[in-house]
Amino acid sequence: MRVFDTERQEWAGSRRERLFHPDQYLDVRRQKAIRRKTAIVLAVAGLTFGVWALAWKDEPEPYRSFTAAGSDTAKDNSDGSGSGDGSEGSASPAPSSASLPAGYDPQQDPEGFRVALPTGWERDSRSSQYGIDVVDYRSPDGTRRLQVFQVMETSPYESLRAAQVEARKLDGYEAVSLTEVPGGTGQDAEHEYRADEIAGEQGGGTRHVIDHRFEAADGERYALVAYGSDADGPEDERELVDTALLWFCPPGTQCETPGG
Repeated sequence: MRVFDTERQEWAGSRRERLFHPDQYLDVRRQKAIRRKTAIVLAVAGLTFGVWALAWKDEPEPYRSFTAAGSDTAKDNSDGSGSGDGSEGSASPAPSSASLPAGYDPQQDPEGFRVALPTGWERDSRSSQYGIDVVDYRSPDGTRRLQVFQVMETSPYESLRAAQVEARKLDGYEAVSLTEVPGGTGQDAEHEYRADEIAGEQGGGTRHVIDHRFEAADGERYALVAYGSDADGPEDERELVDTALLWFCPPGTQCETPGG
């Protein structure tokens, strides 16, 4: 076979052909020996590549840190539960912020949610037919209360309209407002009213109530209901609801610290 010499740009003669293909001019025995050596080299190279590829495939994936909703940390926060039988409990302090009114502290409740309320309030809970336990926080003198529970209805406004049917049965019921209000999801609603007697409330006189229902970051609906005396004006109940709403973080969810 003629060979083209690329360096010289000419066809090589018979002597140069031997330099390009010396194995073609060996006898049969030597050609077979060369082929065996070539096969051995290729087999060793293939085995080495296979071992390397297998070892690379079995290397563990890099560790990933999960901090979003549904992470292990978030689950740990939601594993704690209230007593569910009306027994007293306590909430764990959460990181504080300058956005809190004076005398308020954020709390991580055993039911898994975060809320902010006045310092020194007592907590109790009872079982609910839907979602988390109904949690009540009370002032030391028993005259003020913040209630937290999960709402079954898909619309906060429709949920409040249904609740108003029962509220109208209270002695001295007087509606202040029932309306949708601007919120994070656009589905917040609020029912504000007065009543002379409310079950579970201590002290005499007309009570002032703000029942705020909303859709939280987890897509579920919750209620924050503030109870207090109507004699001292509505400002303290308004502050109680607004602060709790600002700091509310649902179970199993990680939320930013307001103002942090």
